[in-house]
Amino acid sequence: MGLNLYGGTFLAVEHLSRLTAGVFHSSHSGSCCGVLMAKENSGLLKLKQGVAIMSSRTFGERWAEALLQARYGETYGLERSKNQAYDLVERGGLRAESKFSRLFVPISKVKDDLKLPLAQGSSKSFASLSGTWTANFQKLHPSEFDVLYYGLVLNEGILIHRAKVEELHLSNQHRNTTTIKQFHIDQDSLAAHQKHRIELLSWDTLLSIVDG
Repeated sequence: MGLNLYGGTFLAVEHLSRLTAGVFHSSHSGSCCGVLMAKENSGLLKLKQGVAIMSSRTFGERWAEALLQARYGETYGLERSKNQAYDLVERGGLRAESKFSRLFVPISKVKDDLKLPLAQGSSKSFASLSGTWTANFQKLHPSEFDVLYYGLVLNEGILIHRAKVEELHLSNQHRNTTTIKQFHIDQDSLAAHQKHRIELLSWDTLLSIVDG
């Protein structure tokens, strides 16, 4: 249950501050435009940062499931499940599980592991769709759901897919059990999932959904 979402390229706060400050040195019409742009960029920055730093459990068990219901409730009749074995329920009673992966740009290499926090910095950057990345979808119990919603959180937005459990190519996650499954996607195997893709949900659209 839940989702592991990671990723996001963020405008630097310093850049945003300079952009806002620059507004007051432009013409009146330019100022209006600049203020609107700064406000819009600030909203996207806050959204991306929030998605990036949110704990996996909070994101997966609360926000991400709420997003799926808000976005696809009308299309698939999605509702949050009251059964702890699966996340959502589709129209007709189909059990739906949700798994998302946040894909980040790797932090800079360091010679001394003690300096890792300095290399990480105060924000995370989402990997690009055209970059190099690997998404891992784990802790899947195929006997407990009928449909899987899975997504990749990238700099361009969230690639969201929907597949029936029998359409998934799963492998055992652990050697000593065959009930817990997993699968992986990277930039090379992504094309094979095109048939399951619902959409690329842009950050702008996502912001409008969140703002309501």
